[in-house]
Amino acid sequence: MKSQIASPIRLLGSGHENKKNKLLRLSKKLFLLSFIFIASNAFYGQTTKTKEQATVEKTTKITKKKADKATKDSKATADKTKKEAKKSADKATKDSKATVDKTVKETKKTADKATKDSKTTADKKTKEVKKEIAKSSDKSKSAAKTADKVTGEYNGKKVYTGPQGGKYYINSNGNKTYIKQ
Repeated sequence: MKSQIASPIRLLGSGHENKKNKLLRLSKKLFLLSFIFIASNAFYGQTTKTKEQATVEKTTKITKKKADKATKDSKATADKTKKEAKKSADKATKDSKATVDKTVKETKKTADKATKDSKTTADKKTKEVKKEIAKSSDKSKSAAKTADKVTGEYNGKKVYTGPQGGKYYINSNGNKTYIKQ
């Protein structure tokens, strides 16, 4: 009887639990591997192009070609415009330089003529002023002689009395020499 009882315990005992645990572990590992496989297919799977994607790519290529052509055309136009602007600027510079040179020559001629005229005029004015100074100095000498009165003699010279009462005589140089009183 003991042997009959022992056999069902043995079946239900540690051997059966070990198998159960092994199966459980294997099933967990299998489940984990399946999950990893499914997840990796989701990341690395190939997708087929849809009609929309193909159309978008085609439109993008066409747009890019048009943009490249437009860029090339605008660059060529810009280069052409730049050359024309430089040509115009060079011509304007040349024309303005010629005009400036002509104006400088004319101005120089006018200035030379004006200088000659002014020099001649200045010479005439100088002569006239000198004559007037000579006339006025003659008048002032005579006026000085007439304004001052002869009041006596000093060392053989006539002594004059000025309007403020100072006494002087005319020395050999023609200058007034005042006498201290």
